[in-house]
Amino acid sequence: MRERDVRTSAADRQSASEEAHGLAPTDEQSLTSDPYIKLTLLPEKKHRVKTRVLRKTLEPAFDETFSFYGVAAARVPELALHFNVLSFDRFSRDRVIGETLVPLAGLDLSEGRVLMSREIVKRNVKKCVGRGELLLSLCYQSTSNTLTVVVLKARQLPRTENNNGPIDPYVKVNLYQGKKRVSKKKAHVKKCTPNPVFNDVFVFDLPSDGGLRDTSVELLLLDSERARGGGGGGGDSHGSKPVLGRLVLGTDAPGTPGQHWREICEHPRRQIAKWHAMLED
Repeated sequence: MRERDVRTSAADRQSASEEAHGLAPTDEQSLTSDPYIKLTLLPEKKHRVKTRVLRKTLEPAFDETFSFYGVAAARVPELALHFNVLSFDRFSRDRVIGETLVPLAGLDLSEGRVLMSREIVKRNVKKCVGRGELLLSLCYQSTSNTLTVVVLKARQLPRTENNNGPIDPYVKVNLYQGKKRVSKKKAHVKKCTPNPVFNDVFVFDLPSDGGLRDTSVELLLLDSERARGGGGGGGDSHGSKPVLGRLVLGTDAPGTPGQHWREICEHPRRQIAKWHAMLED
């Protein structure tokens, strides 16, 4: 495996982000990233800049120069440049690839440009564990009294208790009015992957004129066993189909699901996407 590093240069009150090598992929499907760099002058954090995003590459060449104004030359040895390498994600928070810190005290900037290469250290961020995550986009249309649910993709789905092989995940979407289920839909089965991409769109007609007040949506991530000859089942019940995770969105939902629901209520006609951690059924 190639060493992950970032190549940069510095001059008196100037910095340039040139290129990076051997970045870790953040997209499980394409095995690439959409990297960019945030650069901060520490410790006061008053000077912050960032490069443009480069699409689908692990070897980005930025070649961008930034100038920091209002920095006294006498203070330069007390400062440090923090490089934070991220991957852009238009549906959720950008993923951190790694970071490096370059103290300016040991650099002789009087000669002009100084070229450096620094290893990128992966930040100690807790990875999603347990039942995996689901990316959803929701849109409430108040004029037509409809709710659009787009099941985009999932990641890091676990194997089922009785299955050591690959999973064939799919999603069931149930619409509830109070405690009564009033509609149900199902996404396509994706074969042999813990990181499926669904891109399935479901439009629900809401059962009352009260909008989303008494409405909630339940999503079940299941493993289809038909390809392995188990749990064929039929009709509506997921019965013997192993449940990988469960998610409920509504007014009273805690955490991110509740926040997502409140945002679509406050911003009708706007499509809003968020990642959600799945819970045990």
